Amino acid sequence: MNPTLTAHVLLFKDNKVLLVRHGEAASHITGTYGIPGGRQEPNETLKQTAVREFGEETGLKIQENDLIEFPNNEYTADLQRKGGEIKRFTMHVFLVKEYQSELKSSAETFPEWIDLDKVSTLNLLPNVENAIQAVLKVE
Repeated sequence: MNPTLTAHVLLFKDNKVLLVRHGEAASHITGTYGIPGGRQEPNETLKQTAVREFGEETGLKIQENDLIEFPNNEYTADLQRKGGEIKRFTMHVFLVKEYQSELKSSAETFPEWIDLDKVSTLNLLPNVENAIQAVLKVE
């Protein structure tokens, strides 16, 4: 099974991380939390995907040149979708520290600032916690 490539962005503020809770319109199971991001479109770089998807899922604006690579920032997992089908995704994660605008929900996602000490209590998509820990180790 060839993985679908996705790009995601981690943003931290005041000992919190910005995650998105998936709603009824999302392909992910309702109520699961993930790192804002999504599928790479044809002819898009990973950074372009990250900027576009982050904006769509959070309402926040970021710039490509503000995206930061960090060690061990790529994760592959098989995810169950709403219809019960299993798909493999490879998630490439960036860190960003600069952003503009205000949080906005979409039909698919609800962005939420989550206390870092509460992350492990949530219904997380695979590797979300691993990516957060990888960033915190280099911060």
